[in-house]
Amino acid sequence: MPPGRILRGISVAVSAVMVTSVTACGGEGDGFSGQTVTFWHSMAGKNGEAVAKLVADYNGRNTGKIRVQAIYQGKYNDALTKLRASIQSRQTPNLVQVFEIGTKLMVDTKAVVPFADLAQAGGFSLDDLEPGIARYYTVGGKLQSLPFNASAPLLFYNKDAFKEAGLDPDKPPTTLAEMAKAAKKLTVKSGDSVSRYGFVASIDGWLVEQLLANAGVEYCDAGNGRAGAATAVNWNTPTLKGIVDFWSTSVKDGVALNVGRNNTDASAAFQAGRAAMLPFTSANLRDIIGGAKFEVGVANYVRPDDAEQGKGGVFNGGGSIWTLAGHPKEQQDAAFDFLKYLASPEAQATWSTSTGYIAVNAKAQDTATYQEVLKTYPDFAKPAEELRAAADVPAAQGCLMGAMPQARDKMNDIVESVILGRATPETAIADAETAMTPAIQSYNKSVGQ
Repeated sequence: MPPGRILRGISVAVSAVMVTSVTACGGEGDGFSGQTVTFWHSMAGKNGEAVAKLVADYNGRNTGKIRVQAIYQGKYNDALTKLRASIQSRQTPNLVQVFEIGTKLMVDTKAVVPFADLAQAGGFSLDDLEPGIARYYTVGGKLQSLPFNASAPLLFYNKDAFKEAGLDPDKPPTTLAEMAKAAKKLTVKSGDSVSRYGFVASIDGWLVEQLLANAGVEYCDAGNGRAGAATAVNWNTPTLKGIVDFWSTSVKDGVALNVGRNNTDASAAFQAGRAAMLPFTSANLRDIIGGAKFEVGVANYVRPDDAEQGKGGVFNGGGSIWTLAGHPKEQQDAAFDFLKYLASPEAQATWSTSTGYIAVNAKAQDTATYQEVLKTYPDFAKPAEELRAAADVPAAQGCLMGAMPQARDKMNDIVESVILGRATPETAIADAETAMTPAIQSYNKSVGQ
């Protein structure tokens, strides 16, 4: 569902939620009389198992006092649709996990309690949180939600293939031009048959966002939406044209494997040795290293050729946990207690090492759990280091815009149309930028901006 429609549905019911609380304590037929906290999340598979482990540990520590009910709500867009329905029916969860590009949407609902306010009242110091990650979710000078599943873009590469192709396995590409040069050497062909491509990348707007940020290019206007409400995307630039041209040319020349928009297929192709490089999220770092039968190299994300090093930087992907307003104070206090647990060094060490996500509490890296995993997976520390190295500029903080989910889909359309030969980079970008303007205007109008 488009974010504007979700927002309008939410906004209509906000006032009702603020005065009508849902009491979720007791009443479960097992004699429990403490506070029950409902937590909606979008973590499936192994990540969902890791969430269940954290919740079980917390519940075990708070037997008889607080019980957290973690409920999987499907993918991020599905969870937003269900959140809209829950507000309309006045049956909201206490906590909900939302992807990073839903940040502006959540703030504009005015149905949330800023995490910074809860932290101040609850005596929780925000200083322990990774500053680069916290910066993304800071709106209006306040940290709005608790960063939870944070990731960064990386370049995974096959060190064995690098050696075979005569490339230095300790000097991976740092720019798109270097990546293109390496891809040609890494590609193995026999006639029209390609047994190994230079690289594989799923068509994912997030990867493009990160390239622009790494170049210091703001994705949208109004200081990347950080100085005011964004009114337009900033796509018609030489940098984006260069990115799209690099991608489409690599596919056309047979050095890049096109798997469409399927992230899983891209990761699987790399692990199977069908491609020697993979621009991807750090969230799957452990699975990628463990699933490959070759030595996997892990490097910082590449940057566009016209980018000056140090002028930009990548920002976090993933999601955060929001606290919904309108619940009794006792329940809100219980929900915050759970959030404090999730933000603790120990919980973050467990979460990070079980999944590959970045530990949002910097002190997690000092725990025995984290240090033990570093012995086997020393690259676990790289994503956080990469985020810390980003310049403190709007371009490296991500675009804050209510229509961001639509923008990401439209960026996918740009890349796909050029790769398939349906349009030139110039035409695809110009048309998409024009198409985004009414979508942004509609969203801004829906929230009175």
